[in-house]
Amino acid sequence: MNINFEYYKVFYIIAKNRNITKAANELNITQPSISRMLKTMEEQMNTKLFIRKTKGVILTQEGQELYRLIGDEIENIIKAENNFSKIINDEALKIATNKTYLNYLIDNKKFDFLLKDNHDITFLNTNNFNLLNNQLSNNLIDFALISEPLNFKFDNNIKFKVLDKLHLVFVSNSNNEKINTKPLAILNNSKFNEICNNYIKDYNLTQNGIIKVDDYDNLYPLISNGYANGFLIKEFVINELKNNLICELSPILENNSFKIGILYNINNEIKIEKYFNN
Repeated sequence: MNINFEYYKVFYIIAKNRNITKAANELNITQPSISRMLKTMEEQMNTKLFIRKTKGVILTQEGQELYRLIGDEIENIIKAENNFSKIINDEALKIATNKTYLNYLIDNKKFDFLLKDNHDITFLNTNNFNLLNNQLSNNLIDFALISEPLNFKFDNNIKFKVLDKLHLVFVSNSNNEKINTKPLAILNNSKFNEICNNYIKDYNLTQNGIIKVDDYDNLYPLISNGYANGFLIKEFVINELKNNLICELSPILENNSFKIGILYNINNEIKIEKYFNN
């Protein structure tokens, strides 16, 4: 006996409601359609499952036995379908990031779909890995857009998906500039400092002082106005380099790449793959 699963689902909903009209409304199909499916199922099983009454239906003995056998399984499948549908169709997003990567997200045409397809987005500003770990583990956010975390142990259910590779350049507002004649502008507690640490030491870039800032966006005006030299993300200043508003200094910084991507809970993998499936 090979009966369509949808027929079992129809049977279960009718039995639960004890009413064909209510079952049709719950399933969002017409009453004649649901009656036709029930009739087909009864014919295939060669048994009567319901007795029709004035105010609804009651289960026959065979119907009661079938309901006992499949009721819990069908209910679990319906719940799973509803949860799956909610994941797929829920367009509201909560994204943790910082101002630097938020600008990257907005300016990068690759992510137009993310902003266009979602009319309800909350951006949360954070660089705190402990906080991110808690937010992701408890599904308080959908994902975090950050540079690859190398020195922090996230929970086992948290994964990092690489989206892009970015590069740092050491720049000044003049191409005639010697590499260590100005103060060094750097970000406080930044991954950049790990990448550039040897370069800073090798060329004694701190000999004229250090200007520390908390916001990446403060680095460019310090450098472009001649107050300091410093490290910027090359992909963010392509036009400025091309138009000689700032200049990359020699020697060129090597091993200057870092990965940017999304940190997410594997329980949200379906939703993540919907947006980032390339």
